[in-house]
Amino acid sequence: MQRKIWMNGDYVDWEDAQVHILSHSHQRGSLIFGFIPIFENDGIISLFRLSDHVDRLFTSCETAGIPLDYSPQDIQLAIKDTVRKNPGSKFVKISVYIASIEIDVVPQDPFSTVAIAAYDPKEDIASKNTQPFHSSKELSVWLEKEKHQRRHDIIPPQVKIAGNYTSSMMAKWQARKNGYDEIILTDEEGYITEAPTSNVFIVNKDGCLLTAPEDDVLYGITRKSILEIASNEGIGVRVERIPIHELENAKEVFLTSSSHLLAPVIKVDGAMVGNGKIGNLTAKLKDRFLRITNSKDTIFTNWLDVI
Repeated sequence: MQRKIWMNGDYVDWEDAQVHILSHSHQRGSLIFGFIPIFENDGIISLFRLSDHVDRLFTSCETAGIPLDYSPQDIQLAIKDTVRKNPGSKFVKISVYIASIEIDVVPQDPFSTVAIAAYDPKEDIASKNTQPFHSSKELSVWLEKEKHQRRHDIIPPQVKIAGNYTSSMMAKWQARKNGYDEIILTDEEGYITEAPTSNVFIVNKDGCLLTAPEDDVLYGITRKSILEIASNEGIGVRVERIPIHELENAKEVFLTSSSHLLAPVIKVDGAMVGNGKIGNLTAKLKDRFLRITNSKDTIFTNWLDVI
């Protein structure tokens, strides 16, 4: 079908949603973005934690100084309308960018464009590219020891801005060449933080769930959801800085994100995690999360925002 993309209140065809090669966001990496899963249950279409995703988008724009001339309610309504116009979509991507052609790093014309695309990544993008799309349900991960996590004194890790992903892109690309699916990053002091686009969870030898503090990682909506599920399930959780030895001795490891949802890690640096299979706690949390997204849970019904 012909996908339609919302751009500052108007709809344009997929192939017409373009920006100049010399635009500020393209040349300077200043694009802010959000990515939201869409779930369909018995013909009912829902967006996952829509208000949380939109709030994070606005926080990123405010922190980075990118102007956004819409209200959160405006953006939520535009997202819902875009999903309605693009049936069969699996995700929504919101982009806020400075489209003007600029000379300096500080834009002379700092007016931002908002674009909202609802689509099926496999059908609309991956199937049309020349190389096969890399995908794995159980991950083999490389612990990146040279390129570190995003730094607070440069760009806070909570800001979803394009330029914040360059170093992790380089490291993950190399890891893929070396046969790994994903990487885990550390901070400058060697503590475990996150993956390029995912949060990291570790189950230690005592069966406690560990994850890095929110101030040190991307504010993950799926991360937040897993922490709330763990609390409801009575699972012990520690949110704290994680030394490398906790990863090396972990019983279970998994990543969370809007695209992965919850993805088990079965190998780190070529060594098996636990017995090399999905762990019991990982499976329990994943099953509960899927019940919620399948609209079969009675506790977290407010996470699904019906279109």
